[in-house]
Amino acid sequence: MGDNVSLDLALYQLRTFREVARLGSFTKAARSLGYAQSSVTSHIRSLESRVGMQLVQRLPHGVRLTPSGEIFHEYAQRIFHVVDEMATALNPSGEMEGRTTVGASAFLLETRIGSLMHECRYRYPKVQVSLRQLSISRAHEAVRSGEVDLALVHGEPAVGEPPPAGITVEELPDLEVVPVAAASLVNAPDPVAALASVRVLAVDPDCASHQALVGALRETYGIDPAIVEAGSMGGARELARAGYGVAMLPYESVGPAAGGLAVLPGLPRHRLAVRALWGGRELARPPVAAVCDVATRVGREKVVQPA
Repeated sequence: MGDNVSLDLALYQLRTFREVARLGSFTKAARSLGYAQSSVTSHIRSLESRVGMQLVQRLPHGVRLTPSGEIFHEYAQRIFHVVDEMATALNPSGEMEGRTTVGASAFLLETRIGSLMHECRYRYPKVQVSLRQLSISRAHEAVRSGEVDLALVHGEPAVGEPPPAGITVEELPDLEVVPVAAASLVNAPDPVAALASVRVLAVDPDCASHQALVGALRETYGIDPAIVEAGSMGGARELARAGYGVAMLPYESVGPAAGGLAVLPGLPRHRLAVRALWGGRELARPPVAAVCDVATRVGREKVVQPA
């Protein structure tokens, strides 16, 4: 970048660039921002012209950042951080405001996020919280790249694996998961025969709980089931209710009476570790720190509530 290049950049152009980087697509960025795709293309071209180098590489199916684009993205994130700080400092009422993007694994999206959103609306009505479903394996990268400000994931980290540089880990209360199947299968006169042809329904392929279920079914019932990805909590619940398979689901989402479902007897329950991943209090914008605090509080409230 030469000394004579003007960096008279507009925030709307930086916002467009950030969304293109997050979604990897001009089309998706345009849809997210409410722009025409031609406007998104124009914003990116204008940025590239001003910095004097290519920031985005066009691919047959989407786009990706160039090495220069990665550097530009890091500084763009810092700029928005400062802008949010300025907005907070200038807020005469002192009321928290801003935007926070929260990513969550499938289990947590259904069990913890509802309470999180309710609490955030009550405590910080001017803080906008956007949600993303994340696979567990993508959580670190999503935080590091700025795709999400805060990631909530379940499951134990790899033994001896330290958190990636720049990621702060907050330990949250555990999540209990239980093995469930259609009540008609569980209460059948011969449950072993009734369960013989069912599959194990995996909600998140990165979660080890369904592998533990396979082992337990093999040991307890002598069944060696296939694993099928259900894609979502709702999908796993409906497939289990229809008798298609069995699943490990959070107890707080099925409860003691989940119409048509029952807990399989003789199989172990599991407690899954839950973690919040973010940039840490020193670097995070105030709204992000506030939402992280709420996530911690909501999790603890869930623990003390009776099952």
